[in-house]
Amino acid sequence: MKYNIVVATHHKTGTVWMMSVFKSIAKRLGSRYVDFWSHYGRVHRQLRKPFVLFNYDSTFLQHADVLDRDDVRILHLIRDPRDILISAMHYHKTSAETWLRQTAPGDDGITYQDKLNSLATPFEQCVFELENATSSTIEAMLNWQYDRANCLEVRYEDLRLDHSMDRWSQILAFVGLQENELEMGRECFWKHSLFGGAAGGNRHVRSGDVAQWKRYFTPALADAFVERFPDALQLLGYERDHSWIDDLDEAPEVERLVSARAG
Repeated sequence: MKYNIVVATHHKTGTVWMMSVFKSIAKRLGSRYVDFWSHYGRVHRQLRKPFVLFNYDSTFLQHADVLDRDDVRILHLIRDPRDILISAMHYHKTSAETWLRQTAPGDDGITYQDKLNSLATPFEQCVFELENATSSTIEAMLNWQYDRANCLEVRYEDLRLDHSMDRWSQILAFVGLQENELEMGRECFWKHSLFGGAAGGNRHVRSGDVAQWKRYFTPALADAFVERFPDALQLLGYERDHSWIDDLDEAPEVERLVSARAG
């Protein structure tokens, strides 16, 4: 391990997956694994070399200087914001995370989760999610500094489809694993991947598929998304323009299923 490693993800961009992978890698290498938010305020005291620092929302605040260290290599993951929206909406409906049991924005006495579940259609649920929790996730991806020479920018979609582990091998080399450590790094990735050792399922993961948004997005939802984030898909490299909206179905797969059940 030639460098210390910083892994920066965002909510619903493969965070639990990468956390499991890098915990395994750190253990196999005898490196110190540090969860950023568990040690916030005293992070620097925890960074005894060699270390793997994991931050699940890529906001480093007063500890941002760790990203500029010469002995650090960074892996930063993003995901199509439309898929983040769909994944977060489903996750927040059932997750036991404490904040979801707290009062929802603008509603006295009702929790975020209860408010989300009270909405009648996937469209309403997605709009609520877009206007609240998922908004901060997308903003964090847009606010990330993308020109760091010591950082490798990777899309969740590329890893999710990386059955050959070619892309993963490139990542391992970039973050500094030695030649004799690469196979171990691949083993850890395969063990915790939905197409590998975790194929039997993970209770935290509902699907993990790419392009889930195509089963949910109506023109109306697309308009709401673009109104809130007019250039996010272009800035993040997922679309060239807004022409993707023209291909949307007025009643996509999920809306048809909801209508059928209601009938």
